Amino acid sequence: MATFNDKPVTLRFNRPSPTGKTLLEFQYLKGGTYTDPYEIVSVHIFKDSNLGDPSNWIDNVADSATYGLVASSTETSAVCIFSGVTQVEGNYPGGTVTTNLKYKRGTGKFGVVLNEGIIWVDPKDSSNRVFTNQPAGDYWDIWTVRDIADGALTTFVHKFTLFSDSIISLTEPLMVTTTQRLVQKYINKNSKTDLHITSSHTVNNSNITPEVKSIFNNTILDNAAIRIIKLKDDTSTGTPYEEVLAWTSTGVIVNSDDTIIYGWDTADQEVGTYELQVSSTFLNQNVMSDKFNLVVR
Repeated sequence: MATFNDKPVTLRFNRPSPTGKTLLEFQYLKGGTYTDPYEIVSVHIFKDSNLGDPSNWIDNVADSATYGLVASSTETSAVCIFSGVTQVEGNYPGGTVTTNLKYKRGTGKFGVVLNEGIIWVDPKDSSNRVFTNQPAGDYWDIWTVRDIADGALTTFVHKFTLFSDSIISLTEPLMVTTTQRLVQKYINKNSKTDLHITSSHTVNNSNITPEVKSIFNNTILDNAAIRIIKLKDDTSTGTPYEEVLAWTSTGVIVNSDDTIIYGWDTADQEVGTYELQVSSTFLNQNVMSDKFNLVVR
């Protein structure tokens, strides 16, 4: 289960349901580097009512002072607006959240959590509105950002989907084979590298319909963790390895392709051969990867 301040949430690409807590992340890079903009002004949530085109929510009037931003005339159609001062992730309380706050996860990394009961302010008349669970379908999260003090506002538009079809019925046990592979084989010492462990899933039931199999095109792995050990050159005495990273889920993420990612800093590691393994959960199974060798040189 993905977490936000150690509270369970569902990522936007992990088939979120209309009734759960959905984490909508936003990552800001400038010149190829994660950077904090001066201000995250607001996050508008709109239903996709224009067949995959968000332009109906944007001011497209030439020479308008708000050209390219969320049109003021459309704000009353938002299903939720996050505003106010951005908080650190550690202030996210979980449970029944009624505040429409934005949170910072790290440099250039932000998020909002969409869940029923959020109270937000209608910019038209300053009245309070309450977010209620929305029907399954496609939605837009539109982030309005000010890059530098007194700088112009810019909008960034992202899409997410709420699913109601995650519940399926089967007449036989589901047989799924998961295969994983470590992308990197060599890492230079003193580098900090995102290790990538890719995953592929094969449904082995011959009579499972394509509609059911398509569920596995989305992220299905959860609770990812990693362990790294260093293999010793001299195995004649003592243990043949040294554990340099005990099993941990801290800093381990799973992206929309079910690739497990962990940022590893080798500055304090010795040159040599290492062995890593990842674990994750899927349905009622605990998936343990093969043990992959990795050389720090």
